Amino acid sequence: FTCKEMARFADKSIVITGGSKGIGLGLVQKFLSCPGSRVVATTRKPADALELSALQQQFKDRLQVNELDTSNAASIKKFAADLKLGGLKHVDVLVNNAGIYGRRLGLTELEPEDFMAAFQTNAVGPFLVVQQLLAAGLIGSPSAENLDTSVQQQQEGCSTLIANISSIVASHGDQEVSSKMGGGYAYRASKAALNIINKALCNDLTASHRVESVLLHPGYVRTDLTGGLGVIDVKESTDGLFAVLSSEKPLNNKFYSYTGDEIPW
Repeated sequence: FTCKEMARFADKSIVITGGSKGIGLGLVQKFLSCPGSRVVATTRKPADALELSALQQQFKDRLQVNELDTSNAASIKKFAADLKLGGLKHVDVLVNNAGIYGRRLGLTELEPEDFMAAFQTNAVGPFLVVQQLLAAGLIGSPSAENLDTSVQQQQEGCSTLIANISSIVASHGDQEVSSKMGGGYAYRASKAALNIINKALCNDLTASHRVESVLLHPGYVRTDLTGGLGVIDVKESTDGLFAVLSSEKPLNNKFYSYTGDEIPW
């Protein structure tokens, strides 16, 4: 990465959910490469997150590991409170990465609980993370119109960037993958729900709190979520995602692939 790309997130505070493996772990490593950055990585079982423990040995207090189950509302509320009590003042970047695919069942086999589990983790979870961090005063800031001139000059631009990890298979407009693919009902529906949540967040938070929200497609990546299947590895995916977030592209209310291509949704 260029110095310019890494400089965008220098000295910033970044929260990454589902940061113990796969794409999440790859993004933790990318953001830690930025000088002075501070990363909070979440996992359901911190004691089992051996890769994160190794990174903590290397990066010391620049990496914090917190317990979080994004399928559990009480866990999300406690997570936000713990960040506040721990002294975190502001979240500059939130990556809602934690997600599940669920049981790989066909049309005639799926049960209602398959949809509920996917929606709880992939759509409701990211929404509640934003909700609770906002309630704790950790994301966004007052709009410029409510500030005096000197403060406006100090607070121009985006205060918090939210990156919601979605999928091209949740797109209604894509003509290459989603329009030709069947199946994946629960996962695809839950990610489509996340897409419209992202849209509503843009409408509610951009003007009032200077929060920008972007959707990202990480590619078909060889991870536990895909059962080891896929066409790219974690490094190629996270290199691309980081490049998109570091670029000069307009991010708010957009949907990008890890390749940098915009996806219609």
